[in-house]
Amino acid sequence: MALQGTVIRTIFQTATSFGTAFDTLCQLSGISPEEISDSENMVEWEKAALIWVPLLKLSGDPLIGLHVGMGVDKLLHGMVGFLIQSSKNLDQGLQLLCRYGHMASPMVEYRYTVNEVAILEMAQNKMWLMKHPEPARHANDFLFAATINTINTLLGKHIVPLRIELAYEMREISEYRKFFGCEVLFNKDTNRIILSKEVLSTPILTSDQSMFQLFSSIVADKQARLETNSTVENLKQVLFMQFKGRIPTIEEAASAMSMTPRNLQRKLLQEQTTFRDIAGEIRKEIAFQLMQNPAIKISEVSDILGYSDLTAFRKAFKSWTNSTPREMRQSFGGRGSAN
Repeated sequence: MALQGTVIRTIFQTATSFGTAFDTLCQLSGISPEEISDSENMVEWEKAALIWVPLLKLSGDPLIGLHVGMGVDKLLHGMVGFLIQSSKNLDQGLQLLCRYGHMASPMVEYRYTVNEVAILEMAQNKMWLMKHPEPARHANDFLFAATINTINTLLGKHIVPLRIELAYEMREISEYRKFFGCEVLFNKDTNRIILSKEVLSTPILTSDQSMFQLFSSIVADKQARLETNSTVENLKQVLFMQFKGRIPTIEEAASAMSMTPRNLQRKLLQEQTTFRDIAGEIRKEIAFQLMQNPAIKISEVSDILGYSDLTAFRKAFKSWTNSTPREMRQSFGGRGSAN
């Protein structure tokens, strides 16, 4: 997972209006200006996730993500951004966001459906939510506010959602209602922007069919190149991204990779490995990530990873690290309780 460098640059540049210097934010985040100067550069997911820590500390603002997002006129970067800007109308733009949004931010999964209303869902990666819940909240608030501003800029008019739903506890609801101009509900199962479907046909001001064809070709070619990775690497990405509190099954992984379980098994054998081996590697990586959050109990890590009991998890963990979960938790400076 990673995040497009220029998205971080936009966040830092917008945050300067809160009195924090751009260079200071780069230094405290461990990110050089060069890393975020090109839309083709991707910043490793954990560095990207933690940029909200210094922003929160320096600003003292419990809604820093929302407020920075409110200051962004248009959050579109790279070829995917150009493609969306040249699309015909909002409906087509949202379809493209869902199809190619992972190329800018694999940390977020976009889903878009239209029935009686239009619903844009933005689901953050489960690992991010579990390991860094507070930064994840600020990132989500930023994304929601910046998305609404981007829609307004693309359409050249102010769009008021029917409703906003957030998978977080309520915090200063008046600020959310003031910005979004609609009902805002908290503690929902996922994050959603709900729009009237009548607004979907609104044309995008920068629509250009010839440019749309050009950028469509470029983005599709880039996506195809990304998919030429080995089956093992693609599977690892799917297992990590589709982790929703448990490791996906081979059927779920194969479906996400647009192949049958049998074909997936065959391709993995050609690369001299198995689904079980790869799932084991991802389970190990997720265990290490979760163990670094002292708020997650060792017993909860065991349950999340699908072990039948805590003893089985301890045995597996010791085979990976030659230490017990409690010993590793203590080395991170967290509590050692397995309860």
